[in-house]
Amino acid sequence: MNTTIDTKGLNGRLVKNTKLYAWFEVIVLLWSFLFIGADCDSSAPPPPPPPQYTYTWTIDTLIYDISGYRPPNRFVVQSIWGSSPHDVWAVAPSDVPWGELWHYDGKKWRAVQWPWLSTDEIGLYGGYLYATTGFDSANVFFFGSHRYNDSEGTAAVYKWSNNNWGDVPWKDGKRAIGGIAWGVKQNNNKLWAIVATGVVIKYENGFLSEEPRVTDYRLSSPVIAALENGEVYLNPFKDSIQNGHLRGSITKLYKRDLSGNWLLVENKFIAGSDYDDNGLGRGLISTGNRLFSDNRGIWEKIDTGWIKRLNIYGLGGQILHNENDIWIYVSKELWHQQGVEWNKININLLESYPDYYLFGEGWSNGQEVFIGFTDLTKSFVLHGKKKQL
Repeated sequence: MNTTIDTKGLNGRLVKNTKLYAWFEVIVLLWSFLFIGADCDSSAPPPPPPPQYTYTWTIDTLIYDISGYRPPNRFVVQSIWGSSPHDVWAVAPSDVPWGELWHYDGKKWRAVQWPWLSTDEIGLYGGYLYATTGFDSANVFFFGSHRYNDSEGTAAVYKWSNNNWGDVPWKDGKRAIGGIAWGVKQNNNKLWAIVATGVVIKYENGFLSEEPRVTDYRLSSPVIAALENGEVYLNPFKDSIQNGHLRGSITKLYKRDLSGNWLLVENKFIAGSDYDDNGLGRGLISTGNRLFSDNRGIWEKIDTGWIKRLNIYGLGGQILHNENDIWIYVSKELWHQQGVEWNKININLLESYPDYYLFGEGWSNGQEVFIGFTDLTKSFVLHGKKKQL
């Protein structure tokens, strides 16, 4: 019925509407009684509580069984990625080439014979690995370098696809000078990596290319982060030295916008120290559209500021499964954020290894967890499996 008032039939319309409203109120009242009765029905079972979970933990041994070659005296697991709990890769800088790469098939960790010695357009090189990530089981990437006899080496990204190794080509045919120290993925179709010489590398549509240079600082640790919204952040930092004495630390934050422009969004001096427990520090990590920095705690960037999310002294490593499933660790201290709350996870098993600590980038699919566990000479993998209580 049209509720616009017609002055020619005002009284009739009002009476007509009043009857309609009275009948409507009766219907509403009856429905209210029905719902109230349903709510008060003591025979209705209460809703089940949300499921509670815990983790069972083991220490996985990495098995070196490559015949004819000596095992490594040193290998430090610092980067882990998997397409599933039955296809997990670990990169571990080592004193022997075949101690640098390991694979877990759901049962055992074994050393991998990867093509570390080969030739490219420059000549004979030896390969080195520093980090790994991937899109799926057919697109697994390893960041590293080609090193030659007469140079410091060139940047390289190796690819494992359908049981074959490949060396990702460069768009202009020219390799960047220096090794790739770290890399991250973005939306399962791009890679972003840092070269020790201060260069940022992009992988897109099957090719590598250099980004316009924004810093001459050396880049070595996890200082690049890529968000799902397309933004990329870079955090160059260095010590400030005057007359041989440490004055403090310079740390900067650059943002690559959706047009491909790099902009300086924060330039900070920390007097007398590397950290000041206030916003931007040294190093970046991200998941989804959340960006974090390590500064005597884990700080998250919110608009133009920062907010402290976790009070922890130092960052030994992290797992960033998604925005609501994050693991942070230092030494043997392990924290897990699932949803909103942070919970400290106590693992008594770790105390049997007095000189070891949790280290590097781990991996989880939400059900199983893999974290490097090292004394900076040898390594194990801390392996957690989720179970419902």
